[in-house]
Amino acid sequence: MSRSAPHGDRGDWIGLVAVVTLVQAAMSLMTRTLTLLGLPLTQAAGVPPEAVGQLAAATSLGSMAYFLWGPAILAGFGALRQLQIGCVVAALALGLCMADHWAAMLLAAFVIGIGYGPSTPAGSELLMRNVPAERRATIFSIKQAGVPMGGLVAGLVLPPIALWTGHTGPALLTAAALVLAVAVGLGLWRGEIDMPGGGTVFATGRRWRSLLGAPVEMFRLVFASRALRLVTAAGFGLGVAQGVLLGYYPVYLSTHVGWSLTSAGLAFAVLQSAGIGGRILMGWVSDLCGDATRAMIWLCFVSGATMVLIAGFGPQTPVWWVATVSFVAGITVVSWNGVFLTGLAAAAPAGRVGEITSAGSFVLFTGFVASPIAIQWVFALTGGYAGGLVVAGLAPILAGLALSLGRGGSPSQ
Repeated sequence: MSRSAPHGDRGDWIGLVAVVTLVQAAMSLMTRTLTLLGLPLTQAAGVPPEAVGQLAAATSLGSMAYFLWGPAILAGFGALRQLQIGCVVAALALGLCMADHWAAMLLAAFVIGIGYGPSTPAGSELLMRNVPAERRATIFSIKQAGVPMGGLVAGLVLPPIALWTGHTGPALLTAAALVLAVAVGLGLWRGEIDMPGGGTVFATGRRWRSLLGAPVEMFRLVFASRALRLVTAAGFGLGVAQGVLLGYYPVYLSTHVGWSLTSAGLAFAVLQSAGIGGRILMGWVSDLCGDATRAMIWLCFVSGATMVLIAGFGPQTPVWWVATVSFVAGITVVSWNGVFLTGLAAAAPAGRVGEITSAGSFVLFTGFVASPIAIQWVFALTGGYAGGLVVAGLAPILAGLALSLGRGGSPSQ
């Protein structure tokens, strides 16, 4: 059963939006924790600072694994329960970082990514089923504003705790405690919008076969639609720039610009705080013009330009300029995800929103995985960060050109 507008009064879906956004913020905090603590974590593990990109890639890889099989595995649970499971899994994963061993940290990042996974398909399914159609881009963007919101909290809270205590352990425990508190809150919430599936994936051989074939079916749906192909390809290009920026920015400011861990965390917080308003603004603009694709084209070009500006930072760069560009990056490089999910959900066949957003997000997260690792090689080849950041900025520019040229045909073919 699905529906395009909520049953019940207005407070039903408004409460749902608040809950889903809170979960998104909590899971974002988890994905940003290892990046923000990247300098002390890499030092403790005995690896170079630029290896922090491997943690970002491992997190995205875990989410990709979930997008392929997670929705089918958790098909017997309601969407809210899926979100709760994701919170618990991600929080427990941080314990692996206590060993100060790089392999354990990579595994922790991968498991955190798995825990993050339900926030996209389960949250999108809940919103698509309960939010009025004319407000979806704005509401999806409010949900996605939880991502920079979680990053803002992480940037303000976790680095100071690590510095004050002299170890990353207390900061890791703080992050885990915050997410577990959200999981408990989900268990207490009494919204009447959750719709559990029928049975578990482990019930029969038929369900196992369905599980194995789930990725094939998801991508068949995506590639059968021209609109979905275009939006997904643009999301990949935008994801390359966003993956590099969020994966390296604090370490880049510390090792290249010469800022302290706390100062780099504050700059990261500025970027994330701008992203909160930026995502909501982009959703509102998309709803206002009734065209998510046009908004994505604009964001592709300005995201690329912003990455080039960031590449120009150095030890002599004024603090006010770093803060200004960080704020702009929050609006450009960080603010398109809600519009992307809206485009996917709107073009999805009836009743297949969770699968389509999972498949589209899988492609997006491919960019998140590949870009930090590939850019690490560029950093090594060029002997610095600037060349890699410029290369990352070219990806959304090319995606914007492709999306602009591809809009000439019928968007639904």
